[in-house]
Amino acid sequence: MAAPIMALDLATCTGFAIGHPGGTPFSGSVRFAKAGASHEAIFAKAAQWMNGALVAHAPGLIVWEAPLATSFRRGASNIDTTTLLLRLPAVIGAVAYLKGIYDLRKASTRDVRQHFIGQNPKGPLGKKLVMRQCRAMGWNPIDDNESDALATWHFMCALIEPKLAIAPTPLFGRGIISRRSINTSASNGGK
Repeated sequence: MAAPIMALDLATCTGFAIGHPGGTPFSGSVRFAKAGASHEAIFAKAAQWMNGALVAHAPGLIVWEAPLATSFRRGASNIDTTTLLLRLPAVIGAVAYLKGIYDLRKASTRDVRQHFIGQNPKGPLGKKLVMRQCRAMGWNPIDDNESDALATWHFMCALIEPKLAIAPTPLFGRGIISRRSINTSASNGGK
């Protein structure tokens, strides 16, 4: 069996999802440092956590949500947040590279949401819909960091194994119409 895929939603509180395509991912979120911590403290904890996660799970591919261009969030962000979001991928990528993991990818939020929820709403609505779809898939994320990582993980799994791409659609999502109800309906002549 190929190595698992690791997906990350990188920030001070980072969501993660790790698993094989078609399987059930191991997921959660981790806070790298307390509010107000220096970037160096956050980066050090991120590197330490990543090293441990790589040893524990041995992924063959790592994907993270690409940070948005600074012009996209003009007025809604500050230089500290921008610095953090642009440099965390470098820290994570460097740790992976040192561990011999070279398949490092970025996924745009737009592409992930189009795949996972069929649209790309901005702000809290997008996060709410991703969370709802995660629950429909049978996952129970504790926060939007974890749900975004799960969506990114599923997006990458679908790229690796295209037959998985249909799973989050309303017709086949477990929480909306289960495969069992489809099979039962079919065996009853659709009644």
